[in-house]
Amino acid sequence: MINTLLKAFELANLEVMVVKLPEVSVSEVSSALLVRWNCLRTDLIGKPLLKSGNGILTARHLPPDPRQPDVRTIEVIFTPPLGSAIKSVFRAQSVAGDDQCMLMIGQQQTHNQLEATIANERRLNLALRSGGYALWDHDYETGETYNAPEMIEIFGGKVGDRALDYRSFNSLIHPEDLDKSIDEKIAHAPFGTDVFHTRYRVKTRSGKYAWIECLAAVVRDPASGRPKKCVGLCRNIDNEMLTLDRLKNSELMLKRSQSVSHIGSFKLRLESGVSRLTAELAAMIGLADAMIHPNLDTFIKMIEPGDRQKFMDGLELTKIGNIVKNLEIAVKTPDGRIEWFNVSMEPETNDNGEIENIFGACQQVTERKMLEDKFHQAQKMEAVGQLTGGIAHDFNNLLMVVMGNLQLVENLVKSDEKATKRIRAALEAADKGSDLTRRMLAFSRQQTLQNREVRVNELVNAMQDMLKQALTASIELEVIPASHLWPIQADSTMLETTLLNLTINARDAMASKGGRLIIEMRNRTLDEAYAEKHTDMVAGDYVEISVTDTGTGIEPENLEKVFQPFFTTKPPEAGSGLGLSMIYGFVKQSGGHVQIYSEVGVGTSVKLYLPRLKTVAETATRAASKVSRFGDMEHDPLSANRGRSDRKMKILVVEDNNSVREVAAAMIEDMGFEPVTATSGADGLSKVETMPDIDLMLSDVIMAGGMTGPELAQHAMKVRPDLKILFMSGYAPGSVRQMQDLPDQVELVNKPFTRNDLTAKVMRALAIEKAA
Repeated sequence: MINTLLKAFELANLEVMVVKLPEVSVSEVSSALLVRWNCLRTDLIGKPLLKSGNGILTARHLPPDPRQPDVRTIEVIFTPPLGSAIKSVFRAQSVAGDDQCMLMIGQQQTHNQLEATIANERRLNLALRSGGYALWDHDYETGETYNAPEMIEIFGGKVGDRALDYRSFNSLIHPEDLDKSIDEKIAHAPFGTDVFHTRYRVKTRSGKYAWIECLAAVVRDPASGRPKKCVGLCRNIDNEMLTLDRLKNSELMLKRSQSVSHIGSFKLRLESGVSRLTAELAAMIGLADAMIHPNLDTFIKMIEPGDRQKFMDGLELTKIGNIVKNLEIAVKTPDGRIEWFNVSMEPETNDNGEIENIFGACQQVTERKMLEDKFHQAQKMEAVGQLTGGIAHDFNNLLMVVMGNLQLVENLVKSDEKATKRIRAALEAADKGSDLTRRMLAFSRQQTLQNREVRVNELVNAMQDMLKQALTASIELEVIPASHLWPIQADSTMLETTLLNLTINARDAMASKGGRLIIEMRNRTLDEAYAEKHTDMVAGDYVEISVTDTGTGIEPENLEKVFQPFFTTKPPEAGSGLGLSMIYGFVKQSGGHVQIYSEVGVGTSVKLYLPRLKTVAETATRAASKVSRFGDMEHDPLSANRGRSDRKMKILVVEDNNSVREVAAAMIEDMGFEPVTATSGADGLSKVETMPDIDLMLSDVIMAGGMTGPELAQHAMKVRPDLKILFMSGYAPGSVRQMQDLPDQVELVNKPFTRNDLTAKVMRALAIEKAA
């Protein structure tokens, strides 16, 4: 732009000096000034303007003219190596659009020189044409406008077409760009500004608008300062503006892409060591508002120590020509957050193939990293759960055989006190093993839950006495119920066990100094955003039960392990490490969610989220539909046996495990009933179809052979609607849904069960009073 303006000033034969800021050194001069000072261009270019001293150029500000107080005047003294000093006075002004230069304009030339300038302008058109420029000038005193032929071409016309005057030219400017016209620029420019650069759209002969760039200089009357003449250059910049617009759109697209994909970058110049981070990367590491723009050294210092050397090794490899991809590093932001980045680096070479720069792209992958960790944790928990559940299932059957046979033997040796004592000791150990398997099945979500409508406020209120007994005198219990708390569908016994386990854990955490235990309930609606951050979680309405203590808290490195089976920070004799894992499994199997928060020295809070039961009306409708589907279950349960009191009741035992089947049948016989056995679901259904005098069917839930216990029950009840059903199971993956299709009156006894457990369930299923 400066070079273009100088050409105009050359035509005006003005003495002009361009001073580069902030160095205050001469960067360009006009021919008129060289002639006046009788020197070469090389004598002045690059020379500083000194306030004092022995330099070739010295300068000082002159007092302002009272008639023109806003005009800055500077006296410059040129002292050549040989010769006398020459003084010149210049008017100083900044160039609009380029605040790095100061334009110093000298004395106005004579009228004859001005006429020569106009002639020179016309001759210069030939030179400007090659650059696409068209020359024009306007005389404010005469109102005459001169347009080079190229001006007509810019507007889509041909040489010889009607000329444009200054006013008609302005009338063609796009209405939205009128404030960018030369007239507007002159009218609103600070006093003393004589050089202008602007861009605007003008209507062409075709009726379409074209972008025009205009460079103009105003020649003013030395006495009044009013514009006398305006000299300018115009050129069509449609292609440049289209390219600029594409570039802006490309930059905007790049910024949006970087924002969406969380990508920032850095660049390192090897020769100077100068580096810079993009604004996007600075924002991602929490330094968007830093006073000084951060560089690569700042970024490296923020990398976690364990990853810093990995990054530096990658940087060194890139410096010798290698491309490094997918370095995963952790960065600690000023506010203490850990952000994860995937970094790739590659070298940039010059024309000689020498590496000049290192370019690095950093993609923020914190969210992906967290989701991956949660997914891997869920996979691990699922794998451990499957292993634990399989072991517990097999162990349950073994315990069932051991406990059943021990109890049967106990009846045979009642007179032998020593043998009875040994049998009871073995039974007690087996019972502890049974409790262990129940906890393992709870963690693996493979226990059989008996879900019913539960009112949590009432359940917790009824447990307060029991919970207080589990605590010490130095611990205060506070229960905070919620008004209008939603009902939930859950196994109330398992929920009670869960709350008791959490209370005992809290007691142990506060054992040394006492404290406070708070159990609080409230309704919570968890949205999709929350669900996306937590694996195996569905958005919806939940009842939140939070159990908070003021105990010792849990170390951060242990917090992610607390739900794993057999993990415990307690001594070996203090617990099996299955308490929290049982809670985790129960909540997950119930369709809920569990979160734990803890701070060392402050306390721990465990939050259970159990799904809301839709409505009581829906539950009643569902129960009614079951009764109507399978027949009226409220008839006299002994009606089938009336008139047949002279025979034993028959109980069909369906179990695919031979040892368990034999023990269960022996227990049935020991109760005084007649056992009938079946080895599979198909065998059991055949017995039901051929033996109409079977009073009760005792069936395992999960069996080999393709038919489960619930499926067998559905087929059997179609043949015998009055048939009583009792299930036995300690392991029910996938069967809970099937059992929900059965009447609520269907009973369940959990393996491994004792003779007393089985007796109570059989009596209840047959509606026989225990006393009978």
